[in-house]
Amino acid sequence: MHLQRAAAGVTAFLGLTKRQFEPDSHPYVDSDTGLKFASYTSERGVTYRVAIPDTIPADNVFETVLQVVAPHDIGWAGFAWGGTMTYNPLAIAWANGTTNVVLSSRIAYGYYTPPEYPNAEYTVLKKGTRVNATHWQLTAACKGCSSWGDEEIGVTAIDPQYHTTMAFAFSNNQVDTPESPDSSFGIHDSLGHPIFDLLTGQNADFAAKVTELAE
Repeated sequence: MHLQRAAAGVTAFLGLTKRQFEPDSHPYVDSDTGLKFASYTSERGVTYRVAIPDTIPADNVFETVLQVVAPHDIGWAGFAWGGTMTYNPLAIAWANGTTNVVLSSRIAYGYYTPPEYPNAEYTVLKKGTRVNATHWQLTAACKGCSSWGDEEIGVTAIDPQYHTTMAFAFSNNQVDTPESPDSSFGIHDSLGHPIFDLLTGQNADFAAKVTELAE
């Protein structure tokens, strides 16, 4: 199911009928962070994981954690919170050398390099972000990834009670300026729209755990 564009002043909830389909994600407990995730791995071995709190407010505005694990032959990997590559928060990540992972908050409006998106604020979690001989891994908390938009264009929100379609993309080619989160980059080589069961990624004491992991 793709992103619903809400009418002005109206909230649209993103998801599928409750338990309508078998999800593509599966439960995963990360040994680096101790967080529980809903996890999906693409055919190329790029893994996307989402963790959320165990208590969700009525307005569906809550902090999330995204984890991306990719082999070194992936130039960049992207994750779209709204299930399509346009008009919703994107997280674009890539390795910079052998020790650092770069994360960029973007939003796409067409088939060109998506501009920065300041309304989704990411905090890279040090204890879940690393580079080894074969893969790089990013773990980042996000404020502004569960709900987006405003009264003028309408608000879209993720409801974890429903199976939710996310989207991913990745490229075989490196970004133009690996050290900079503002870097331009080419179009993706592959994309997909997996269905996540976010309830399998719920975590008690979520805020406290995120704070500890960021230190």
